[in-house]
Amino acid sequence: MTTAAQSHEVPHGVLLLLQRATGAGLLSSAEAMAAALTEAGWVRGATSGSWSYNADASWTVESADHAPNLSIFTHGDDEQEYEQLLHLADALHAVIDSGQAGAVQPGAPDPDWSTWSGGDVVLSLNVTPQRQLGKHRLPALLQLAIERADTPSEGLTPDPQRARSLAREGSPITRWYLAGEDHLPDDVVALLGADEDAAVVAALDANEGQRRLARGER
Repeated sequence: MTTAAQSHEVPHGVLLLLQRATGAGLLSSAEAMAAALTEAGWVRGATSGSWSYNADASWTVESADHAPNLSIFTHGDDEQEYEQLLHLADALHAVIDSGQAGAVQPGAPDPDWSTWSGGDVVLSLNVTPQRQLGKHRLPALLQLAIERADTPSEGLTPDPQRARSLAREGSPITRWYLAGEDHLPDDVVALLGADEDAAVVAALDANEGQRRLARGER
């Protein structure tokens, strides 16, 4: 299969994000990331950082802004769909190796993840098979992570002063992202709860359970 054919298998909205990742400042700020997602056909969800692909709802993005990063996901519920995910991962691998995502270099061999780095960005690709977690059967999952090379993959340490500043003076999109953070001072929660943007308030409400867990509550 040619690279042209393989790139046709990868959704256009995913290709656009890959192309922007290494050369167009995709992860330079929350505003830049959100603008790129919107222009590539992704639609913001109710939960902070969540996006769905307008052309194919089986593709989703989970993102954060401290520091900006995102992961693209699609899943499969049976063995046949798992094989399709592996095939799709091969197509993504070929697209990245061909330079369509910009000038990137492959990382060290790893049994689970394929990685590339270029400029200020690290790309990571993985397919996880279906698995059992307690009583729940988890679907097979393809993940393509786009992260900043200068930031730990788990993100930066919570910063209360940054949170207060963004809650008072940040843009609507930065407040929407802030509302999804697990560790927020009470005064920041109060500010966001009274935000004029309904999307910020909805995102804050959606993450209440995670904030409780972060505080050690049930």
